[in-house]
Amino acid sequence: MVEYAPMTDVSGHEGQVGKKHRGFWLVSAIRQAGGYTQEALARELGVSFATVNSWERGRSRPRRAHFLALESLAHSLGIRTDISVLIIDDDPTACEIIEGLVKGSTTHAEVYTATDPSQGLLLCGAVDPDILLLDIMMPEINGFELARRLGDLDLNHTSQIVFVTASTDLAIDAEAARFGHRVLRKPIAQEAIDELLLRAGAIKEGAIKEVAV
Repeated sequence: MVEYAPMTDVSGHEGQVGKKHRGFWLVSAIRQAGGYTQEALARELGVSFATVNSWERGRSRPRRAHFLALESLAHSLGIRTDISVLIIDDDPTACEIIEGLVKGSTTHAEVYTATDPSQGLLLCGAVDPDILLLDIMMPEINGFELARRLGDLDLNHTSQIVFVTASTDLAIDAEAARFGHRVLRKPIAQEAIDELLLRAGAIKEGAIKEVAV
């Protein structure tokens, strides 16, 4: 199983990353679905064999233009790479900030927001998000109660629920663990959002096996 970690380079430029990243998963998925060799894929993208080899081995990450080319090729092969994120937070400013972090990631995602927990519950059933970012301290329905109610919905089994809070109370972590979900503290770092999207992308693409070079 691949180990994930927050990525330190989120500029979209090619660089050393040390862990498997979005480019790795796209290259592997494309090679499997399209029957490409690394040489053939390099010709398709107009890059060198060494560049594709480096992406697939997780030694470097594609530039943004190459990410877009990889995603376009993946779509043409029927590989779904888009990720949906639903943010439920009663604070409109917090919603806007988190939405900006998601949109600022190198991994593309469709973002939905709700500032009313009841509306968020309905929206979750309609959108069936890959990632659900739930504020904990909300009026009427707090994040934990909302998570309990969401458990009654027929969501896809790969949905990730992540609790979000500015509180430093460790009891929150214990309660989140009881639900089997993680907690992100505000202010949320860009790297933490990148990690969530990376994980969701890997899950969406399925149990992709590394292609032998």
